[in-house]
Amino acid sequence: MNLRFRVVETTTIDVRTGNKERVADLTAHANDFVADVGGDGLLHVFVPHATAGIAVLETGSGSEEDLINALHELLPPDDRWRHAHGSRGHGRSHVMPALIPP
Repeated sequence: MNLRFRVVETTTIDVRTGNKERVADLTAHANDFVADVGGDGLLHVFVPHATAGIAVLETGSGSEEDLINALHELLPPDDRWRHAHGSRGHGRSHVMPALIPP
């Protein structure tokens, strides 16, 4: 029997988003990481937060604004949410990961 083992490489990056929703392009970070570990394998990206998510999206063509606008239409930032601590419409931020997973 021939067994092959692969070491799992990890890294952490900090993305500051401020207090306004925005799309952060992580492509350069992902490319750099893949190159640093040899350029072959499986890349897994995860954000450990209840109000953020990872989406695969074409950037630079207006898709960032389209995504934010679509999320505002699907999940309005108003007072309808039962999860209501914090700022107005905060509950929508906790529902959002069901649509854009962490």
